[in-house]
Amino acid sequence: MIRHCRPANRMLLLAAWALLLAGCRKDPSPAQWDVDLLTPLATANLTIGDLVPDSLLTVDAMGNVSILYTAELFTLSLDTVLTAPDTSFQYAYALPVAGPVNFPPGTTFEANQDVTRFELDELQLTRLDIRSGTVEMRILNSIPGYIDGDFSLPGATSGGDPFNIELALLPGMPGAPSTATEIRDLAGYSLDLRGPQFSDVNTLATSLSYASSPDHGSISITGQDSLLATVSYHDIVPQYATGYFGQRDIAVDPASTSIDLFNGISGTLDLAEVTAVLRIRNGIGVDVRANIEYLRSVNSASGNTVDLLNAITAGPVNIDRAVDLGGAFQAAQNTFNLAAGNSNIEAFLENLPDRIDYALGVTIDPLGNISNGHDFLYYDSKLTAELQVDVPLRLIATNLTLQRSIAVDLPGTADGHAFQSGVLHLFADNGFPFSAAIALDIVDANGQVLSVLGPLGTVASATLGNDGFVSATTASRLDVELSVAQVDDLYIGGNIRITATFNTADQVQHVQILNSYGMAVQVTMDANYLVNGDK
Repeated sequence: MIRHCRPANRMLLLAAWALLLAGCRKDPSPAQWDVDLLTPLATANLTIGDLVPDSLLTVDAMGNVSILYTAELFTLSLDTVLTAPDTSFQYAYALPVAGPVNFPPGTTFEANQDVTRFELDELQLTRLDIRSGTVEMRILNSIPGYIDGDFSLPGATSGGDPFNIELALLPGMPGAPSTATEIRDLAGYSLDLRGPQFSDVNTLATSLSYASSPDHGSISITGQDSLLATVSYHDIVPQYATGYFGQRDIAVDPASTSIDLFNGISGTLDLAEVTAVLRIRNGIGVDVRANIEYLRSVNSASGNTVDLLNAITAGPVNIDRAVDLGGAFQAAQNTFNLAAGNSNIEAFLENLPDRIDYALGVTIDPLGNISNGHDFLYYDSKLTAELQVDVPLRLIATNLTLQRSIAVDLPGTADGHAFQSGVLHLFADNGFPFSAAIALDIVDANGQVLSVLGPLGTVASATLGNDGFVSATTASRLDVELSVAQVDDLYIGGNIRITATFNTADQVQHVQILNSYGMAVQVTMDANYLVNGDK
């Protein structure tokens, strides 16, 4: 038997056996015998990036590692503050006398300068620029003559030109009117909602006129004849709006935001010196008073919840209004600092949340019309909140668990290999200030467990110096026996999943994690190899 040959000699050894077998091929059924070979399977270097994604880590000049993570909380957008419902208006015309009255060709017999008043709840708008939406003009003609209809909105302009629709109406009769319809795109139009005298709100100047067609003969109208125009506004989305938005309370339904800061991590963390900033950005031109009922850290796996305790959850929070730059806006930003001295932010994060639940209500213009009708919003205006946490990795870890899958490199295939049972060796050179209980599983590419190899034992913590930092790595070896079936699973799955459960060497003092810390892992198999036993 050959045992524990150096991994570097593996190919030479296999080549020698191949030459030996080639010289024996005169026998159609060559003899079989087994040997023991030491085969390297995989190597890996576990770093702090296996605990926390590298994209979230920051490193200072001394190599000290911190986590900088931002969680988007809630967003209140345009439709929360302003909605323009679909609206229709009707304009009827009938001869004020019994008639008949004759109108020569080209005669205007009705000119109506009117206004359209939009119902916008408590909003008092003076201007509305339209990003998208349509207006539909439909006229029913029960007059027995050709009619030209002209509909315009003097207060709606695009590039200086007012909005206008002209419709040619065929003759109709009472009970069987002719119909003409046209739909126009309103995108790019600016609506002056101050009315004809520029002193109103939510009011659009409107003009509707009718004339006998100049291309046909005279028309005769009686008191039984009529015209009915219907103007409908559909799917109006504002690009910009200004006016007074009204003192209103807006309830925000309880909701959640997912966070992936602690994905794949379980156990207990005792963190030190955690700080956080709650940033509320207001891109809407209104003052806001927010009442945050709760911000709740939720660990779905354990079911534990921790409510944030701070002044921001104990009473109303005043938020400044954005600044209108004329064509763009500058969002106002209010920041609220959270630390151990004014909150329970450490316990909030030590819960290892996978989501944050929240509930709040907001009051816009809590002091009334202090802008004198100059509230505003743009299509992109939002009221948003984010929580940015800064976690220096000075911690006490208790049963802090992570998993990492590594691909194995084995000769042969799942259908053709001569490796039988053996012993799996895990060599670890640990540079973390944690001990680590190691368990192994054989898994496939999707993480499906094919075989549980069970706990192997514990990798010793690195050696700490008097300054609390790692002064030397510690080497450990862990073994587990593999059956024939488990070797088959190893070929089928092609991956070994390492589960490491970390505990700091000193469960009293917080340990600072450096960017240089890591654990080098090598997995080998001391396997029984059946010569001429390939399937």
